[in-house]
Formats: sequence, C-alpha cells, structure tokens
Amino acid sequence: MELVRWSLPPEGDLICFGKNCCDRGKYNIKGGNEMQYFVSKTTPRTILIVLDRDDLLLEGIQEVIKKERIDTAAITGGIGSLQRVHLHTITTTAVQPLDKYWNFTGAIELASVQGSVIGGDAHAHISVFDWDSKTTYIGHLEPGSIVAYRAEVSLTVLEGVKTERYNDEQGHFRIRER
Repeated sequence: MELVRWSLPPEGDLICFGKNCCDRGKYNIKGGNEMQYFVSKTTPRTILIVLDRDDLLLEGIQEVIKKERIDTAAITGGIGSLQRVHLHTITTTAVQPLDKYWNFTGAIELASVQGSVIGGDAHAHISVFDWDSKTTYIGHLEPGSIVAYRAEVSLTVLEGVKTERYNDEQGHFRIRER
C-alpha cells in the first residue's frame, strides 16, 4: 500500500509526504487537518481512507473519489466515531419516496458504512448508535457528518467501468453503463 498524506502548514502551501504522492493527492477538507488514504499497488485497486477529528465524512470520501478519478466503486466498509450526524431515511415505498432528514450531535458510534460510487458520486448508507438517546439510526449519509476521533472507510474500484444514475420513464431509479 502507498501512504498518501498532505498537510496544510500555516503559510497555506501544500506539502506532500511519501513516494509519488503529489500526483495522487490529499485535500484539506477543513482548516489544517491532515487526512490520509492508502492505495493498493495491485488490482483490484483498493483504497483505505482515514479521517480524523473534525473531518467531514462524506466530503472526505468524495474528495478521494475525485482525486483518484474514480467513476465506479464499491464502498465495502467503514467504522469510526462521529460528533455530528446528518442522514436521511425513506418514509414510504412510493415510486417517489418521501425522505425524513435527521441531524444530531453527541457521542456517536459509526458501526458501518457501505454503498457505491456511480458516475463519480458516492452513495453511502450508514449505521450509527447515538449514546445519548441509546438509539440506532440507519440511513443515507448526507453532507455535514463530522468525525469525532477517527473514521476508516474502504473502497474497491471497478477499473474501466463507467456508470451513471438515471430515472427511467416510470420514474424508477436506475444505474446503467455509459
């Protein structure tokens, strides 16, 4: 695995650590935090994303997808802890479902992250446990979920596969190869 790490020093210039990482990338999602990811050197290309305190979970995943130029992948797993969660769940089984959005803060255990990357966009589902309410929540990960201590998410890339999401004539959500 290749370690890819970038940090933002006080002057604001990006510094690259590690062999050949400058063409791979790191992104600084929030002021000065260092985020890293590891990329396998064999196929299938597998990536382990490591997010630290105050990093944004979905935004961090999306940045790695962009930097690594990933079109299609499986989000195979994820664990960690969060201090803020933003997710949504469906409330009906109608063709066009109604969504309920949840936002909460506190000591939150991130039990799993799974999903897909279609057309370069992450679609992740999460399972979390909120310590304060002693409640488990499951749903679609939304922007704005913030890591408390650490989160680790893995991706397996489907090399050479180009996909897109679309709605068919009946309004059903579909995926097709481009």
